[in-house]
Amino acid sequence: MTSSDYHDRGMKKWGGFLLSEHTAKMEVESRLPVWEKPMDQESVYHVLHQVIQHRAVAVIQLYKEEEEAPDAYIEGRIVAVEGDCLHVQVGNAIRGIDLEMIRFVKERGYEKWYEK
Repeated sequence: MTSSDYHDRGMKKWGGFLLSEHTAKMEVESRLPVWEKPMDQESVYHVLHQVIQHRAVAVIQLYKEEEEAPDAYIEGRIVAVEGDCLHVQVGNAIRGIDLEMIRFVKERGYEKWYEK
């Protein structure tokens, strides 16, 4: 075998040296919510309209102090709109959300098991 036959795998070869605790921590950190770019009210209403039409799951991030870490995303189906209040079914509970408090919203697509 000559040196020209050797194919360097880059960082892949070092993966076995990471501790399982470190790998688990990196995976958890990758799933933590981050601050999304704020949307204007018109965009929020447009996305909410699409979510309601498609009967899809909405992913919502609310406003809060910028210095604080963001809360977990609110994921659920919209079950009712009453005035300026949005009712979202999260698990077995229904949560009321003031439309003015929505910072970011998107329609959640389907996650494929092999993309997790």
